[in-house]
Amino acid sequence: MSNEALAEAQRLENLKGHRLGPYMSFNPVNATQIWQWCCAMGESNPSYQPGEQQLAPPAMMQMWTMRNIDDHYAPGSTCAAPYQVFDEMKVMGYPANVAVSYDLSFHRYLHLGEQAKHYTTIVNISDRKTTGLGVGFFVTERVEYLTLDEEHFAEALITYFQYRAEERESTGDARPSATAQSAGEAPWFPGTGDINRPPDFTTIDPAMISVGETLPELQLPITHKLIVGGAMASQDFIPVHHNLPAAKAAGMADIFMNILTTGGLLARYLGDWAGSGSRLKQLKFNLMAPNFPGDTMILGGEVSALELLSEGAEVRVDFAGMNGLGYHTKGWASILLPVAKKSQ
Repeated sequence: MSNEALAEAQRLENLKGHRLGPYMSFNPVNATQIWQWCCAMGESNPSYQPGEQQLAPPAMMQMWTMRNIDDHYAPGSTCAAPYQVFDEMKVMGYPANVAVSYDLSFHRYLHLGEQAKHYTTIVNISDRKTTGLGVGFFVTERVEYLTLDEEHFAEALITYFQYRAEERESTGDARPSATAQSAGEAPWFPGTGDINRPPDFTTIDPAMISVGETLPELQLPITHKLIVGGAMASQDFIPVHHNLPAAKAAGMADIFMNILTTGGLLARYLGDWAGSGSRLKQLKFNLMAPNFPGDTMILGGEVSALELLSEGAEVRVDFAGMNGLGYHTKGWASILLPVAKKSQ
């Protein structure tokens, strides 16, 4: 390793392991932002509809403490820059950023009126890597989400790729392939044939589920409105998700879907199948081929494990999302199902 590369590695190593925070939310959990999220994601689960018992969709977890449109955190937040590592990498010549994987754990759902905060720690920075997008580093952040009374309600491991976009000759609508680390190949889930069947949100009886069962497929047209609407609903104002020149400067052919929208759509898909009484416990997925406007993403899944518990069952679902470029996402989720109520 050259002296320059050693100095670069040490500079980045010094940014690891520092727990920074808190970063506060501008608003308490409220019906308006839940409504905006549900509209953007096509979410119609009764648990998230207005009422005294209204819950916030779990995939909104990160949204509550995001920065505002001017890139400012809410009053009461620490002055420490949470993403100094990315600022340093920009100075080092790696200006572009995409999120590539999400590992979310949900301890409980938030209720109206609760307020969130988070702490963040950079836990890993890879060696310099070369991908289809360019040369850069994979950076993993651990985020802890708490209520104001210090109760952990969720946590996340989020991996980003900070990179210098590869220069390409203009090829019209040519679009780069996988942006994430290779996740290997997996069989596509064929679905049950009742594609886009409207959900009735009846909670699935664990006794009626078996390993190997496939979920209904869901076809989602990828439009500019979905990409921009999802970014705005998730408080993600990074230009690559709504500004074409910024996206092209990052090596993309068009604006592309952010990871928070992908997560929201996956949570919707799983909740549509499991029903309104289910609770998402963990959601883990990689991003690969980007979701660009004009494409369609097809979601499919399969029950891969089932554990019966005294309070119901914990179900593991392996899922994947395909678009015209290949796999957009692959991952798995753990869902808690309550005991089915016996009829009188």
